[in-house]
Amino acid sequence: MDQKAPLLTSEPPHAEAIGRWEAFWRLEDLGRPLWVIPTPPAETLFEAQLVPMRPLIQDKAFQLRASLNFLLWREALAIGDDWVPHLQAYQGVTPLPSAFGCPVRYFDHTSPWVEPLIRADDPPQKVYDLPRPAVTDGQLGTVLEYIDYFVAETGGRYPISTYLQGPMDMAYLVWDSSAFMLAMYSNPKEVHHLLRLVTDLSIAFIKELRARSPQFFACHCPPLWMPEGRGVSISEDCSAVLSPKLWREFSLPYVNEISEEFGGVVIHSCGNFQHQFDNLAQVHNLRGLNFGASETPFEAIWERFGGKTAILPHIGLNKEIPFESHVQFIEHILRTATHSRGLSILVTPPTLTTETAGGGPSLGVGPHVVDDEFVSRFVQTTKETMERCIAADRQRR
Repeated sequence: MDQKAPLLTSEPPHAEAIGRWEAFWRLEDLGRPLWVIPTPPAETLFEAQLVPMRPLIQDKAFQLRASLNFLLWREALAIGDDWVPHLQAYQGVTPLPSAFGCPVRYFDHTSPWVEPLIRADDPPQKVYDLPRPAVTDGQLGTVLEYIDYFVAETGGRYPISTYLQGPMDMAYLVWDSSAFMLAMYSNPKEVHHLLRLVTDLSIAFIKELRARSPQFFACHCPPLWMPEGRGVSISEDCSAVLSPKLWREFSLPYVNEISEEFGGVVIHSCGNFQHQFDNLAQVHNLRGLNFGASETPFEAIWERFGGKTAILPHIGLNKEIPFESHVQFIEHILRTATHSRGLSILVTPPTLTTETAGGGPSLGVGPHVVDDEFVSRFVQTTKETMERCIAADRQRR
């Protein structure tokens, strides 16, 4: 195509949704929480088993065609949530470690894996042999190639996202995770050296992403519209397993660097990270927290951060605090929240929300996502529950 197309984000109802998101991130009272059934195209195509994994990852034309078809299908559902359609230059979580030279393994059943470059029996000083990668090295170059292709083929019509893991999540893919954790105690200097390299590369790569995409979709996890200047989202899943002391020493400084560079940060973490609340309160321009309410208690998050930053719950792995249905999940969130400022609910079916091998938590979708009866029932019950709970909340206040 190579010629500019009308921006999807300028067309109703998407322009109206973006207006709501702009007010949302300012923590304004919209009279209701925002809600989304999160379906980033490439991830959803894989998790719903609609397309094979290898061509989705390795063929940019295939990924774009499949993603555009999926967006058309989703639009036809007329869900009525606050979703803003976008494309996803998807390579999984492996691009940044691959830039350091980590070997990438591809599969038919799951997202790519990387093998650590620094293995468990290597001396920690091997970290000083690592290169300072360019933003075009490894799969980073592939992501940029896909973005250029998507922009050219669509005339820049769609916002584009990609995975943005936090420095800690990337570092333990480059260095064997167990050895890396031990090195925080035995070789902190070497750990900081790797985190310095990873953070510098992350910042440079995000700048390049913004330069390549006319509409950069900065909040990948969860996939929510975020206005220019409000920051980026990063995944910091180590928050659940590190002690507060270690997170404060090895994560907080680098998270703050990214936040300062881009005007804020939304943090996603799986698991229960309640023990990190004091540290999270020290994050500069913390724009939001995305978490599984089946692991980190919503009540605790809301009490500490509600009204101060965006609260973005989803069901999660549905283990420690299980929900029988998405209806029960919505009811719990809206019964607990004392207002709707900065609250956005991400709704997925809990019975399908599982952890995929090597791929982290799923979106809660499976082959059922293309079953008309299942989708119709899920969407309808979600809408009815949201409307009922919001009406009850207004009466209560």
